[in-house]
Amino acid sequence: MASLRKRSVSPVLDRLDGRWRASARGPTPHEDGTRHPASAWDLRTLIAVPPAGAPFRYLNLNLTLGRTGTAFDRDVPARGAEPRDVLDLQFCLEGLRGAATEKRLGSVRRDLLYTPGTVALQMGERLEIRGAWPRTRIAYRQPEAALELEMAIEAWPGLAWWTRLPGAYCHYTSFGTADLRWQWGSEGGRLELPVLHDHGWGRRMPAFGAPLRRFRYEVLRLEGDAHLLSLYTEGPAGVELRSATILRRSAEEPPLAGGHTREVLEWETFENHAGRACRVPRRWWAKRTGGAGELRYEAVRATEPRPVLGDGFLYAFDYSLETRGGGGPAGSRRIEGQGYAEQLGVGWAAHQ
Repeated sequence: MASLRKRSVSPVLDRLDGRWRASARGPTPHEDGTRHPASAWDLRTLIAVPPAGAPFRYLNLNLTLGRTGTAFDRDVPARGAEPRDVLDLQFCLEGLRGAATEKRLGSVRRDLLYTPGTVALQMGERLEIRGAWPRTRIAYRQPEAALELEMAIEAWPGLAWWTRLPGAYCHYTSFGTADLRWQWGSEGGRLELPVLHDHGWGRRMPAFGAPLRRFRYEVLRLEGDAHLLSLYTEGPAGVELRSATILRRSAEEPPLAGGHTREVLEWETFENHAGRACRVPRRWWAKRTGGAGELRYEAVRATEPRPVLGDGFLYAFDYSLETRGGGGPAGSRRIEGQGYAEQLGVGWAAHQ
């Protein structure tokens, strides 16, 4: 087992990485459009980490049409349902004094109005996504929490993550700026903030016989509009599928790829959405190496883990980061800030 844990198929996946071929453009209308039901699943995710002083710690909105078959969407209530007809809405807005969360399963046929091949999706009065890259508009309402959000998103040039295996799996991440108008109970306002907008589609993963064992994604908001993304995925028997980082300093500069290592210093145990006990890091350190020099940070979880994923959690953390060489986004000095993390997969079970 130990030898398997040292193995990695990252070089193979790197060959599928079309980030550099797409660095000067965004997705085509065909790539941007909703691919379900031609593809077994289609998902869209929005992630935002507001600046210090904002009334929120992070925002996550995820809409999945169909079932990917990976660990994160193995939700008990959906068992027995036709996989292509399952609609999964996940949402979390982590405020400074609490959170508004939602995990809603439904039927694509009954609960969604959409036009395949375009970005035009509507779930009654709760969610609407429309547009054509680089401009997307999202409206979300949660009446039970007296919450209303409206976002006008303008994508930055080029893409960050961009993996293409036509007919099986495609996924890209686009940076952008959102004009956010919000109303939460008696409070409301307007914010302009950087966001990440993901779109993925493909076949159900069981066809490959390799469901994800672990998935971890971190977003660090650095100074100004700079962001650092780190991704770690692990397959059966602990085989590393992908471990990498992306640093993007501004809309004018292209993303910079790098390596990623991390170590958990302290764990805690929480129940996920399905009621299984899972380990969640409380303190950890991570390091990025690459063209922008070395970035090392220590992090402490700052919010309660929110189990809105089928088999995982979302939470915020505070970090202290030091840059060394390479002309990093803050020079060779130490900065402090906040970030967002999501983890999912069967490999976080507390007994392991």
